[in-house]
Amino acid sequence: MSETVDSATAGTPQLCQTPLGDFPLQRYPARRKELLQAWCGADLLLLEAVAQMRPRPTSALVVNDEHGALCTALSASGIATTLWTDSALAAHAAALNTANNGAPAVDVVWSTERPPAAPDIVLLRVPKQKALLRQQLAALAGLLPAGAPLLAAAMDKHTPKGLNEELQHWIGSPHRELGQHKAHLWRAQRAAEPVSAVPEPGNDYPSDALGIPLYALPNVFSREGLDIGTRFLLDQLPALRPVSCAVDLACGNGVIGLTALQAGLAATVWFCDESAQAIASARVNAGRLLPSTADQQTRFLHGDGLLDWTADAPELVLCNPPFHAQHTVDDFVGRRLILQAAQVLAPAGALCLVANRHLDYRSALQAGFKQWRVLAENRKFRVYLAER
Repeated sequence: MSETVDSATAGTPQLCQTPLGDFPLQRYPARRKELLQAWCGADLLLLEAVAQMRPRPTSALVVNDEHGALCTALSASGIATTLWTDSALAAHAAALNTANNGAPAVDVVWSTERPPAAPDIVLLRVPKQKALLRQQLAALAGLLPAGAPLLAAAMDKHTPKGLNEELQHWIGSPHRELGQHKAHLWRAQRAAEPVSAVPEPGNDYPSDALGIPLYALPNVFSREGLDIGTRFLLDQLPALRPVSCAVDLACGNGVIGLTALQAGLAATVWFCDESAQAIASARVNAGRLLPSTADQQTRFLHGDGLLDWTADAPELVLCNPPFHAQHTVDDFVGRRLILQAAQVLAPAGALCLVANRHLDYRSALQAGFKQWRVLAENRKFRVYLAER
């Protein structure tokens, strides 16, 4: 259980050296013996570019800061900083690291909202999802005045194809600089010409099980269609006992919880995710499936899993946990969610979780639950049923 401690003091901060100053930073969520840094080469390139600006900007919009490195350095340098992010975990990281460095707190704007005003400079950590990149650049094109500067950076191995073309189309005149730190920096200035074709914010795909088209915004898991792990979990729902209240944890667009509602497995379902776009997508789909009763049968929680849970204890948690941390396969997220579920479930409550066979969650299940078993398995997935 020690590796899934959520304390802000868990782990040892590492010193990030930048032209704007040196800052002890740590990743969030924190785990002991953390080997990964809270910053990367793309962050360093962006901060080096800001340090060279004359005059120095007084306000900045930071897009997709993963662990608060950009927000901390800018805020500590007297630059009024706003974080535009989809991730509640990223917002926690920015709050943690700015506080630990005595820097002013940054304003947070969720990805489902538009930043309120044009800043002096935009710093964009390029996301891996092309659809999210396009949505963000389109929004920035409508926000920034002509001539406004934008700095974008990405690690070389994670740079999406066509980035230069996207910057050219939405912002204008991108210049790719020589690479450093296994990353590259792009400089662009907002062109005077207006952008005509703005992309649709979300995507619909058919759902045979629910009988409605399911909606998903760009940063939602499996936004083009139902993934096979979720499908395997849905096949096992008839084996579960009906409850009054269930949780769809790491809900994505809400398909698991909505299927539980439609099947009568739960009278009320909470949809929980760290992604603002996931929560927004689940809200849309709940309204489509339950146009007259969604307000009574559904609840939503945007945050770090179940850490901020204050409602009555649920009797069932359904979960298809993420198994990537940014760009690497990692079962840390899943183990945290398992232990969070164990902490909020009612006595005799159950967790039903689907996972790839190569991910071993047995130690987390044993730590959090009195008993557990494999409910079903195939060549790719296992569905676990754990009871308190």
